[in-house]
Amino acid sequence: DGSAAEGKRLAINFVFTDVNESFRVWIENSVLHHRLAPPDPAADVTVRLTKAWLLRLVTAQSGLREAIFSDDLAVEGSRLPLRSFFTTLSRPDEHFAIVTP
Repeated sequence: DGSAAEGKRLAINFVFTDVNESFRVWIENSVLHHRLAPPDPAADVTVRLTKAWLLRLVTAQSGLREAIFSDDLAVEGSRLPLRSFFTTLSRPDEHFAIVTP
């Protein structure tokens, strides 16, 4: 959500422990960027989790507050930038027609 991201500058490392991948994700100029890359030591926060856990969160199968303060996450740094990041994401439209006739 570009309007929710307005004025925010965040950098987060996501380290997926189940697939041995790391992504750098950052918000700048109201745009979400991402890159497959090793963790950036200058990031606001580094999160170690599984891909399945993240999918449950972004598909609203898990609540934001419950998820961010879960013991299923290993967080290096403050959890506040993580909360700020997730509040900029819009809920997916369940009825979005990926393919139309």
